[in-house]
Amino acid sequence: MFSVKGLNSLKDVSKFLDGQMFVGDHEINGINFDSRHIKKNELFIPLKGDNFDGNNYIDEAVSKGGFALSDRKEKKCSILVENVYESLLKLAQKNLEEIRPKIVFITGSHGKTTIKDMLKFSLGEKCHASKENQNNQFGIPFTILQMPHTSKIIIVECGARKEGDFDEIAKYLFCDVFVLTDITHNHIETFKSIENIESTKLKLLKTLVKKENFVDGREIEQQNYLQKNLLISKRVLEILELKETGKLYEFIPSKGRGNREKFKNAEIIDHSYNANPKAIIETAKLENPNKTVLILGDMAELGKDELKIHCDLLNRLEGYEIFVTGKIFYECFKTQKRDKLYFFENENDFPRKILSTKLDEGINLYFKGSRSSKMERYIDIIKNA
Repeated sequence: MFSVKGLNSLKDVSKFLDGQMFVGDHEINGINFDSRHIKKNELFIPLKGDNFDGNNYIDEAVSKGGFALSDRKEKKCSILVENVYESLLKLAQKNLEEIRPKIVFITGSHGKTTIKDMLKFSLGEKCHASKENQNNQFGIPFTILQMPHTSKIIIVECGARKEGDFDEIAKYLFCDVFVLTDITHNHIETFKSIENIESTKLKLLKTLVKKENFVDGREIEQQNYLQKNLLISKRVLEILELKETGKLYEFIPSKGRGNREKFKNAEIIDHSYNANPKAIIETAKLENPNKTVLILGDMAELGKDELKIHCDLLNRLEGYEIFVTGKIFYECFKTQKRDKLYFFENENDFPRKILSTKLDEGINLYFKGSRSSKMERYIDIIKNA
């Protein structure tokens, strides 16, 4: 449920947002962003994205007994504001101020979710954290508005896909600790340069209440990504003067983010959720090349140098037996002159018998690729072989 502590009626919300009311005052039972599921006396906030406009569903929300906040002066608009998205961020800001938990923002090219999960695991019920994939310009305020009013800590995962994604967020929101995990070529296709990626993510420095509480993962010299995530998480807990560091060592990564599953006489190492070159190098290098086969899918959004990046990656993993799939890796495969490199196109020619035999022989299987590669499907094939 979405709500703002201290704003219990339409009049409260309108006054706080300097809005104009078009209906009489009513209590509100919460906030909703989906007109299909709105309930009586809930406030509908119609968001607008590249492929949708919530203003088109105001009539539906009101017909179900809800109220509507909008920047369009329409007949059924309950509260008129200048800008809906800015209003959303102001409401999130208000919720942070009223509840005032200890606030951690996490961004970076990779490792965000794992560090968030590590902290949430260590801190338990007193900690509220972003849900899966709830880290974009809408997911960030959603996380804050879903926070129970009894929360002592909130961990907010912050993802950006293009320049400007954090501009308004940095203007309205604030935090006690800001974590930058790392900067790599993720989404360089839309950002155009590594410098744009860095400047976009560092916009969140403006949200820090105390500027010294910046945890810069780039300064942590640690080849072992697991150890790096652990050190970042420990640093956050130390800044917040929390003593739950011991539980960090008990954390088990979630599915697709490095979890290991015993299967037959070996392990399936599942990094299938997403991929970038640095993350593949850091995670694969932890595995013994004599005891591990790598199954890799294309990495997306790497820009004009994507082919070179993919081929360079394979060169850096010399010594491993590698199976690759995807159009970009295929181009590398055609030009690579090395042993123990194989290509498969899709599920139909996936070498499940060969890889299943590897597991029988005690050889681990490591899977990683971008979301678009859907490497988890090949894990399912192996398990059901």
